[in-house]
Amino acid sequence: MVIIQKIRTNSRSGDTSALLALMLKAFANNDWSTDIYLTPIIEKISLANTQLIEALKRLKVYSQLAEKDRMRNMSIRALFKLVEGYDHMPIAEIKEAASVVNNILEQYGLRILKESYTEKSASIESLLNDLSKADVVLAKASLQGVPETITSLDTAQKDFENLALQQTEQESVKKNLQSASQLKKEIITEINTNLVGYMNTMAKVNPVTYTDIAHTIAELIDTNNELVKRRRKKDEPEELNKADCEHA
Repeated sequence: MVIIQKIRTNSRSGDTSALLALMLKAFANNDWSTDIYLTPIIEKISLANTQLIEALKRLKVYSQLAEKDRMRNMSIRALFKLVEGYDHMPIAEIKEAASVVNNILEQYGLRILKESYTEKSASIESLLNDLSKADVVLAKASLQGVPETITSLDTAQKDFENLALQQTEQESVKKNLQSASQLKKEIITEINTNLVGYMNTMAKVNPVTYTDIAHTIAELIDTNNELVKRRRKKDEPEELNKADCEHA
């Protein structure tokens, strides 16, 4: 006799969404409209999974934004180090040109690396503007690698701002969406509390109708739970959704 186990509560949000998609697909193979208890549960799970998928998309954007910011930081450090090297060269012409560029950089300093996303964007835009002034353009032209590094910073800044705009647009439309972690908890609670017990009971009292779907759901949940167990044995860290914490 099939026994459906409960979903492990420490399942990851992405894995939970994948599990729900498979469960919903399994249910879709038959018409359950006459089951007045099961039908609303399926509808509730379907809606919740749609919301979870959207929340996971948001997390992906936040993760990408952090990577774009890392690229900005790398370009900033590279520019400061490169100009600093030229500023110490014992060649008057090079040292003078480096001094012109360095005077601009010193107005900002590497402290901009520790600024918030918004503050850093403003500082970088201002820095790039200052570096585009005529005297600086002339000076940096004689410093091999500096123009290219500035271009790299400009590209990294544009990439960051484009993604930040995408995130802002999403937030304006979906600002009331729950976090992925919260949605995951609610979905798992719904299934463990209302679906699992009901399916186990119906597989006993009406095996002709419910045994096959119960077997399928049991296998899907077992596969998910086994994945969670393997991760724990490997001492993998629990998922940490920074965006969940900051934007739930």
